[in-house]
Amino acid sequence: MSSDVLVWFKRDLRLQDNPVLALAAARGGRVLPLFIAEPEGWAQPDASARQWRFVAESLATLREDLARIGAPLIVRTGPTRDVLADLCAATGIREILSLEETGNGWSYARDRAIGAWARASGITWTELPQPGVVRRLKGRDGWAARRERATRADAAETPEALYGFPFDPG
Repeated sequence: MSSDVLVWFKRDLRLQDNPVLALAAARGGRVLPLFIAEPEGWAQPDASARQWRFVAESLATLREDLARIGAPLIVRTGPTRDVLADLCAATGIREILSLEETGNGWSYARDRAIGAWARASGITWTELPQPGVVRRLKGRDGWAARRERATRADAAETPEALYGFPFDPG
C-alpha cells in the first residue's frame, strides 16, 4: 500500500546514494522533499557563513535534481516543529523520513524534541542511520564491526522518478 511521506533533508543534500529517497520511492506514494533553514541552528557558535554558502549551493543542485525526477524541493525557514506541523496538516502526511544527523548538541536536542512531537501527534518519524555512524551508543563495543558492515554495504538506489505533490503546500 502506498502512503505519502515527507522527506526531511538535514545535512545529506544529495539525490544519489540517499537511502531515505530510495525508501520514499519504494513506498509508492507522493513524496514531499523538505529542507528547513533553522535560524536557531544557524545561530549556534559552530555555524558559519562559509557553511551556509555550501548548503545554499547544495540546495540549488538538489532542487534541480529533485524537480527533474518529479518532486521539487520545498525550502522553509523557521522552527522545525512548526514547519513540520504546518506541512503535515496542509498535506495530511502522517510519516516523516530522514537520515540521522550527526551534529552538535543543539541538533541532537532538536531531534529529541521532534521525536516527542511526532509521537504525541500520531506521526511516524523514521530516522535511517548514517552509514558507519551510530548515534546514541552506550559504549564502543561492536562499533568497528558495525562500521565495517556499513562501508561494505551496497549504495542506495537513486530513484529515477518520484511522485511529488502537484502544488507547493504552502
